[in-house]
Amino acid sequence: MIYLDSSALVKRYTEEVGTNFVQSILGTNELFATSKLTYPEILSALMRKVRSGEIEKKTFHRIVDKFDKDWDRLLVLDFHNDLLIIIKTLIENHPLKAADAIHLSSALWLKLSSKVDVTFVASDSNLLKAAGVEKLQVMNPLDEAK
Repeated sequence: MIYLDSSALVKRYTEEVGTNFVQSILGTNELFATSKLTYPEILSALMRKVRSGEIEKKTFHRIVDKFDKDWDRLLVLDFHNDLLIIIKTLIENHPLKAADAIHLSSALWLKLSSKVDVTFVASDSNLLKAAGVEKLQVMNPLDEAK
């Protein structure tokens, strides 16, 4: 199973370093998961691109339509109380931002509850380092540029 955090999934909708990598893994037959937190994070990232002039408002709406269709095909993990103890431990052990702790705890919870291997995909090297220490397989879309 592949867990995509927002920094990775957004690359499906915008042309940037890592887009080809994300497109290629999304073309596999894997099951993809993400946190419910990803929804507002993606919308916020896209709207920042509108405000900065990188994309037009019309393009934004087209991208959001595509994102909404994709959303229905993702295994979306809710933010629930079982994550809190994992988050507490992660924040104590790693220098993570709150949203990163939510993403990583969601992936760890998924691995524990489903008993399947989870590959954690993100573009943040600090987050990926923590995920590796926590025994998740990791992939960085930015590695395609190397």
